[in-house]
Order: sequence, then C-alpha cells, then structure tokens
Amino acid sequence: MHFFKHFSKTNIGQKLIGLIFYFITNLIARTIRWEYFEQSKKSTILNSQDKYIFCCWHNKLFLGPHLLPRNRVINALQSSHSDGMITSLALKYLGMNVILGSSKKGGVQAFRKMVKRLQLGESIAITPDGPKGPKEQVKEGIIKLAQITNTPIIPLVWTTKKFKTINSWDNFVLPYPFSKGMYCFGKPINIKKNINLDKLELERQNLENEIKRLTKMIEGKVS
Repeated sequence: MHFFKHFSKTNIGQKLIGLIFYFITNLIARTIRWEYFEQSKKSTILNSQDKYIFCCWHNKLFLGPHLLPRNRVINALQSSHSDGMITSLALKYLGMNVILGSSKKGGVQAFRKMVKRLQLGESIAITPDGPKGPKEQVKEGIIKLAQITNTPIIPLVWTTKKFKTINSWDNFVLPYPFSKGMYCFGKPINIKKNINLDKLELERQNLENEIKRLTKMIEGKVS
C-alpha cells in the first residue's frame, strides 16, 4: 500500500495509472446500453459548437467526460493533487485539454485561464462540488465564471441501473459494465452580469437544485 501511494505520486506512476484509468472507463462506457433523455426536441447542445460550461457532480466523474460532445474544444478543470493528475491524463487521452488548479492551490490562475479559453470560444468542464466537497454542493466559482464570460452552464447527469458506491467523501459511483444507462444535459442556464451577492447565491442554489432534479428524474427512469 505504501509503495502504491509513493508510485502514484511519481511521473511514471501517474502516466501508467492514468492510462489504465482511461482504458477501464472507456471500456465500461462502451459496454453500457446508453439512452439519451432529451428534455426538448429543440435542444442543440449535442449538435451545435457553441461554447458552454459543462458540469457534473464529482462522484459522477468516472464516466462524465465520456458523455461530453466531441464536436468542440473542451478544457477540464482538475486538481493538481496526485489523484487529479491521474484523472488529467485520462482526460487528455479523451482529447480534452486540462487546466490545473483548485480553490486551495492555483485557483486564481486557473480561473483566469478558464476565462481566456471561453473568450476564445472554447468550452469548460467542471465538477462544481470538487475536488473536496462538500458533496453535491455547488461552489460559487462556476457561477462567477458564467457571469463574467456570459457563458451558459449546462448540467450533465448520468446513471446506470447497476453500480457500486465507494466509501469516499462524495460516495464516488462505479458503474457496472453491460448495465443499462441513461444520461441527460440540462437546459442552458444563463447568469446575468449585473447581479448582487444575494442574487449570486440564489443562482448557485438554483444550479444545485437543478442538477439534483435532473439526477432524480433519470434515476427514476432506469430503476
């Protein structure tokens, strides 16, 4: 156990584990019988190349990146911690760019990089309760990012009929292969530029509630 912990912090270890993580997640994602639940026939999220801020809970990070549309440049925010570095390598194998940073380390620089990427017309992917929680509680950073850049937020939720949860701070979800699965993109959420702190908090709560609502909705359809 001590050897593995040390190995996972080395450059070679992170690359190897990242490759294995990508291979496993990709394999499982391909074996699941996915159904896409479209809330509106007028939805253009999958077909358009508009810039968005995609978000899903940290405990759904196992397959979340595999469900994002491939027809645009997506930059994923990841922690610079060893676990985040391993996930970052898996994201790169998926063709995504990675921006390293968190609220505790490199947060300001990472926020500026995300603003710049959005200004260039690219998209961002964020776990709004990561990297350390609290579980399923949206942090205000994603709201401020959408506010400053005038970019819609798109919630992404997914579930499978068979899965296992890990005893972690976020109850990380491990889906079983060959299971039935469903995923859904929420409707674009726009944040106005000129809002006060009370309105900012209300928008944060609204996003949190919307992700929970969508999750409950699709869980009811695959159970």
